[in-house]
Amino acid sequence: MLKPGSPLVCIYAHKTTLGWSTLVDALRRAGFTITEAWPLDTEMPERSVGQGTASLASSIFLVARKREADAGTGMEGEVLAELDAIIQERLGRLAKAEISGSDLVIAAVGAGLRPFTRYERVEQENGEELPAERFLVLVQNRVLDAIFGGLVGADPATRFYVAGQFSYGYAFVPFAEANNLAYMTGVELGGPRGLTAGHNPLVAKKGSTIALRDFEQRGDDLELGIPHDLTASRPPIIDVAHGVLWRAEYRSKELKDYLANARPDVELLRTVIQALAGKALRSGSSNGKAPEAAAAERLLVSWRRLIDDNLFLIDDNLFS
Repeated sequence: MLKPGSPLVCIYAHKTTLGWSTLVDALRRAGFTITEAWPLDTEMPERSVGQGTASLASSIFLVARKREADAGTGMEGEVLAELDAIIQERLGRLAKAEISGSDLVIAAVGAGLRPFTRYERVEQENGEELPAERFLVLVQNRVLDAIFGGLVGADPATRFYVAGQFSYGYAFVPFAEANNLAYMTGVELGGPRGLTAGHNPLVAKKGSTIALRDFEQRGDDLELGIPHDLTASRPPIIDVAHGVLWRAEYRSKELKDYLANARPDVELLRTVIQALAGKALRSGSSNGKAPEAAAAERLLVSWRRLIDDNLFLIDDNLFS
């Protein structure tokens, strides 16, 4: 029961697309517009579920108000245009409040529901209704694009890894939570072709939890990041980044031959390395940089000598 004009406040901490879409549909059917979303620290660090994991640190408070009676129908293009402005504004406010990781991503997604829910119905260009679950995928992808703007052209596995580092660091997290992020970025975690499969997987699985594997765990693999043949699809750029980081740290003399075989998109590679060096990459509760972040920073400082000069020598040899 609400007084006229009063807001509805819903505390929500679910982290699956299905869970969010169910709530959004329920609020829309009840005639509400989601007007605000903000994370508040309601969790005790001593709780058992939080120990040794990177669980969501806060609960998301969703604020909704009754929708205008004549809200009518909105078009997908108009909603998405409004969405981009909301995401930029919200990410700026959240960053100033020193909110990061999963809290930052999910709070920005929650705020992005405003233009979608202020209409009774949102239609796609073909006239069909835009489902809440599909809109959530669009919102989540645009939030990630805004956070990691230079990685728009990166492959899904790389986008998942960088987003996972940003959200969870190196801690083990529940498979279901990470699987939601995998769904957002367009990859599979489990299965024979998932990120947990193969002899040198990007993701380690332990029971019902997963953790990302960094360059020290993967980088010494001679085949990592190397295309099998000219017709094969290129390996994920994160594989090349791990191969480069490991050699830069331990066997810099091998970098020239490795780069000659991997032939990466250098600008994209540098963007990934820059993302890995970001301040969000922390190991557990420590205030210091994680090993991968520190290694990425060292590589960026020596980029011209270790990467650009070696690539120049490779190209010079090819045309001499």
